[in-house]
Amino acid sequence: MLMNKRFIIYGFGRMGLTHYAILNQLIEKTEFVFVDPNKKVNYFAKRNLNAKIVSSDENLKQSFDFALICTPPMFHISILEKCINQKIPNIFIEKPFGGVSDDFSSLVNIDESISIGYVLRFNPIVQWVKYFVNIENIEKVEGYYFSNTIEQKPKGWRNGSYSGVINEVGAHIIDLCVYIFGLSNPSIINISTKSIISDVEDILTADLEDKSIKYHFHFDWVNKNYRKPVFKFIINLKDGTFLKFDQQKTEYFDNSHNLISRLSVADLAQKVPFYLRGIEFTSQMQDFVSSKKIISNLEDALITRNVIKKLITQ
Repeated sequence: MLMNKRFIIYGFGRMGLTHYAILNQLIEKTEFVFVDPNKKVNYFAKRNLNAKIVSSDENLKQSFDFALICTPPMFHISILEKCINQKIPNIFIEKPFGGVSDDFSSLVNIDESISIGYVLRFNPIVQWVKYFVNIENIEKVEGYYFSNTIEQKPKGWRNGSYSGVINEVGAHIIDLCVYIFGLSNPSIINISTKSIISDVEDILTADLEDKSIKYHFHFDWVNKNYRKPVFKFIINLKDGTFLKFDQQKTEYFDNSHNLISRLSVADLAQKVPFYLRGIEFTSQMQDFVSSKKIISNLEDALITRNVIKKLITQ
């Protein structure tokens, strides 16, 4: 177990608090500093957390071993550049990492380890698919994400260019395609978007192609049929068989749609030392502070960012 490490966390929202709660259990004798300009948030935090809470990082003198950037995405690049200038060696940024018009050129040839929070990579079923499906046998990949996240018109930045169904939930599906199938620079075959509640896209349907694999995406975060977010994939293989997988299971079918085999998340039971919001978030923090074998690196995140840009600006 790591000990005596210093963390700075930018943003005391849901994700900042989630990561803090996990790291506080994973690492002994840890020092935490939260940076958040919201006075009401700071008032609450100072009375409930064993951490230093400040509204600005301007007067901080100590060095940090890890930085977590959990702010709205329009602040990601400026805070990241500050962390790089302060030579913080390990930096974590919540997805989807900035926006389509942000300048990422300053991030070329940097030494710091930068990780992006695509937490679905840590789902046990996703890990099984990653290591047991041969991408050379794949003809087509279908990726879906459904939720009822937006029930009324969002306020502030969530109703602008940094938000929308592609950035907020579709980014997870795109990242998994980069991670599992090697998606890198696809051509857009066709695309359609709909704004149902917000002023940006709430539903997207798109067909893409990259390195002889066809992709079909459908993202919908205004679907009232779903109580909580759900993702699923269908992998169509060249021999006519296909594989379906989601958060809970994977199923393999023959070319007559008969079920051949089934594997559930219970069959891949994993243990983590602290359970919060599923094992994925704890596994993600374990990977971030140690091996960084699974977590999205900067190169992958910029590929995902480029695909998102293509879909938004098409």
